[in-house]
Amino acid sequence: MYGTLDELNLFTDVVQRWDVNAIEQLPDYMKICFLCRHYSINKIAFDILKEQGFHIIPYLKKADELKRGDVPKSIQCYMHETGASEAKARDHIRFLIGETWKKMNKERVADSPFSETFIGVAISLARMAQWMYQYGDGLGIENRETKDRVLSLLVQPIPFMQISSPYL
Repeated sequence: MYGTLDELNLFTDVVQRWDVNAIEQLPDYMKICFLCRHYSINKIAFDILKEQGFHIIPYLKKADELKRGDVPKSIQCYMHETGASEAKARDHIRFLIGETWKKMNKERVADSPFSETFIGVAISLARMAQWMYQYGDGLGIENRETKDRVLSLLVQPIPFMQISSPYL
């Protein structure tokens, strides 16, 4: 989650170039992150190309090329656009999140033109985003809730138990 400015600039450069060979310049922990990201994106692109006939890699590359900057948060945007108070804006954004989860869960069980892999990744990204930002900026600002969640998810996870039952 953290790196030196030089490491992060190098990582950003490798990601923007979309070059697996360039990972030799990265520290080991960033190589793992890059390869996981690269594999996941290419797996999704492969499934979509195979099942839908759409080649999405050029669009994903273009998205990586966009410059990152400080963007207004959804609550701030809503307040600015409507003149709503912060409390009303927060309630509205919570409502939108809830409605979006309803739609995503409905689509998850419906017949879909998208692969199960794509749907699973989309759901996981939404979960991750909500999980990271539920108590504020869980990525940029270190806080106890995020640290506890990372520990419980990655370091001390609940062990997976396979259930053996004649009814399953």
